[in-house]
Amino acid sequence: MKQKKQPQTPEQIIYILRSFKSYIGKTNSMSPQTRCQTCVQTVKKEAKQTFDCIVKQSIGKMQDQEEGKEGMEEKIELLSHQIKNMQINQEQLESQHYQLSRNVKKLNLENKHQLQERSQMIKKLDYMIDIQTKQEDNLNQLKQLFASRKII
Repeated sequence: MKQKKQPQTPEQIIYILRSFKSYIGKTNSMSPQTRCQTCVQTVKKEAKQTFDCIVKQSIGKMQDQEEGKEGMEEKIELLSHQIKNMQINQEQLESQHYQLSRNVKKLNLENKHQLQERSQMIKKLDYMIDIQTKQEDNLNQLKQLFASRKII
């Protein structure tokens, strides 16, 4: 895994550049010519190191940004697929809900009709029982009537 270096702020860069000035202004026991060459070489060396570091950081940042862009594009693509799948699932659920509600209405209507038919059948059965009871009563009265005539 890559370690991400913290980007240098402009203040840090200015501090590094100012530190070069301090090397230029130092006095040594060396000869002025040697001192000058050493300072120049040191400054050049540190400037080159700083420049290389900044370039590496910039390249690293650009690579990280490109990887980040690719990662983001992949994430966006994945999210778009998930959204499409969720929309398909939502449509299926809505269709199932519609069918279920339609079936529940049919069932409720059928139950209502069955209750009405049952109620009508019970009324007819009560009516038939009443008629049969009356017929039995009439038959018993006729029997009693005929039985009483035979005796006389």
